[in-house]
Amino acid sequence: MLRFHGAWRITVVGRNADFDQRAVVRGAYGLRVLPGQVGATIEVDEESWTLSLEHHLWGRSWQPNLRTTPGPVTEHGGLRSQVLTSNDCHWPGKALDYVNFVLRLDQAVAPAPVRAARPLEAPIAAPVQAVRTSSSGWAEPERERGTAPVAPQLPGETGRATW
Repeated sequence: MLRFHGAWRITVVGRNADFDQRAVVRGAYGLRVLPGQVGATIEVDEESWTLSLEHHLWGRSWQPNLRTTPGPVTEHGGLRSQVLTSNDCHWPGKALDYVNFVLRLDQAVAPAPVRAARPLEAPIAAPVQAVRTSSSGWAEPERERGTAPVAPQLPGETGRATW
């Protein structure tokens, strides 16, 4: 039994066997069977699930295949793939590495983020300069030495006030 995670599509791509073949998916949502006919496909999307390949000998129940060999996982064009080959049972004169059932598993891969050749430069901030636009009080007028302070005068006022 092989363990997988996430969403995969399983496709039967080859069969050269006298016995019926099938792939059995077991996961949290139950058991699903993919018949061993070339072109048959099933979608599996579970956090964790197992896959086993089985054959049906005449007059007997379904049996696990003798040998299942996972190939390397490859990635090309946003698609991760793996080929599984299997030998259902051994007969005298039959090579031990004989392949009679082949599946391909495909998984869509999230696109990698595009990276710039060099890091993007942050814009340079302009220097901050505070400019006073209003005053919080009256400015005291300059006065000559020895004279009394003069009160500020609003526009339109006449006369002089002393403190």
